[in-house]
Amino acid sequence: MNRILRCCMPVLCAGLIPILSAAAQSAPAAPPTAAPAQPAARAPYKPQNLKVLPEDTDLRKVMRGYAGDLGVECEFCHAVNPATKRVDPPSDANPVKETARFMIQLTDDLNNKYLAEMPNRRYADPITCGTCHRGEKHPSIYVPPPRPEGNRPPGAAPATPSPAAAPAAPAPRPGN
Repeated sequence: MNRILRCCMPVLCAGLIPILSAAAQSAPAAPPTAAPAQPAARAPYKPQNLKVLPEDTDLRKVMRGYAGDLGVECEFCHAVNPATKRVDPPSDANPVKETARFMIQLTDDLNNKYLAEMPNRRYADPITCGTCHRGEKHPSIYVPPPRPEGNRPPGAAPATPSPAAAPAAPAPRPGN
């Protein structure tokens, strides 16, 4: 091991000397001048054709929420411009957009008119599109599971068994 180090060390040093001397002779880097110009701040997006949402709404956040709640992309509600092949948010060409506006107003009314007035409300979670849609374009209909026999609401009278369901009387024994 020592023999290898003794042989390789001079070769290594001889190879590094030209590299280090060339780096030392190169012109020093110019000191940085003024800070690079900051890119011009983008003008804030001014939404067009808002009929239900307030003007100060963070549209990207709200629209992403709707898309997630319904499991859809932007094209589900917004029309696509045929010339650019991109979504055209101000356009009202897609009839689903009017339904979406109605549903936005519905959830807003439920939260602000009805749930806000509910006494002793236990949960502060607002109703959103996801409350009913649960990631589906069209919410599925809830069908409760069938209730097991003998399970009745508290205070309800016991159900009278139907004659067909009543156990039959034992047959008389012959000779008795």
